[in-house]
Amino acid sequence: MGNYPKSINASVLNDWFDSEREDPVLIDVREHSELEIACFSKEFLHVPVSKVTSEYVKEIFNGLKDREIVVTCHAGIRSYNFCQWCLDNNIVSEIWNLEEGIDGWSRYIDPSIPRY
Repeated sequence: MGNYPKSINASVLNDWFDSEREDPVLIDVREHSELEIACFSKEFLHVPVSKVTSEYVKEIFNGLKDREIVVTCHAGIRSYNFCQWCLDNNIVSEIWNLEEGIDGWSRYIDPSIPRY
């Protein structure tokens, strides 16, 4: 059986950020124009999916050893695909995908973030 991204919803991620547990590294794979519309209030790394290469991602993830990583996009599809790509290319052995992306975060956690 293959390795698949773990799913996390906005509520569980929010609880994680509020817990004593070390915050995950949040990676947003949306394009720059999307960040101008709606942006997380939490700290995140911007890794636009259109710029992804194996070397680029390995370089970023090298600095994140032993950190838990949660990936997001607009609705959770691009982030899931990015997570699966990272697993398939042995860049990580475990990675989380934020279900419903920033749209879900806006709906359930932070309604001040515009929906688009």
